[in-house]
Amino acid sequence: MELRTLRYLVAVADRLSFTAAARDLNVSQPALSQQIRQLEEGFGIQLLARTPHRVTVTQGGQLVVEHARRILEGTSRLHEAVAAFRGLQRGKLRLAVTQSFNALHLTPVLAAFIRQHPAIDITVLEWANSAIISGVTDGSLDLGVAFGPIEGSVSVHQLYEDRLMLACSREHPFASEEIIPLGTLAGEALALLTTDYGTRRALDRFFEVHEVAPQRIIELDTFGSILKMVETGLCVSVMPGSPRDTGSVPSAVVFRTLDPAPPIRSIQLLQQPTAARSPAAVALGEILQSRFR
Repeated sequence: MELRTLRYLVAVADRLSFTAAARDLNVSQPALSQQIRQLEEGFGIQLLARTPHRVTVTQGGQLVVEHARRILEGTSRLHEAVAAFRGLQRGKLRLAVTQSFNALHLTPVLAAFIRQHPAIDITVLEWANSAIISGVTDGSLDLGVAFGPIEGSVSVHQLYEDRLMLACSREHPFASEEIIPLGTLAGEALALLTTDYGTRRALDRFFEVHEVAPQRIIELDTFGSILKMVETGLCVSVMPGSPRDTGSVPSAVVFRTLDPAPPIRSIQLLQQPTAARSPAAVALGEILQSRFR
């Protein structure tokens, strides 16, 4: 029995079609069928029930497929361990982050990782907070960066805390004050993220609790575009204060503290339990943590 044969079986079980599985595997359908028959003969049981129009996995086949998946996953981890021994020369990594982290902090982190480990393939996804937590929990992601608090079986490390602040043009009257009463925003046009983002939804709840209704809301989907609008002086914004530390804020924009202030957000690194982390995930996690120490 070869790993290739187990991979063939899992592919057919996933697609429930020899034709589709053969196409995915880039092998001929007769060759695929022959490999499955040899596997069935070796185990002495039928693994797949075939009809002219359908393939189903038998009860015995389900048992074999389940163990085959574990073997293939273990083999993948073995290859990653060997890659770590050889200096992280190979490997794959999946990371998901929030929109704000992507816009404000991700580029230097990725640059540092790629310089140190140029042969690692990395996929970066921008997901909603709940999807990131679920992805790390079920193992479809190696790492995630999300807003806390976070519960579950994943390992959590706080990277930093971020406060939502008022951003305005240096020419705006607010710029001459250090603390801005929250109620004064009722007479202002605000540039904010769309309601697709958790930051915006949390801010809407905060405004509702404090009975603040902005004069007008301009919805944009990136912090960069929000800062450009604020720079014009036509509106102000309430957004994370962390861009001040990244050099990404136009010189014509300043940040001021709101009173009462929106809740402080905890930005956290989510990882698999220690024993399940790939060498590449460990390396990227260390870079992320070192950046915010």
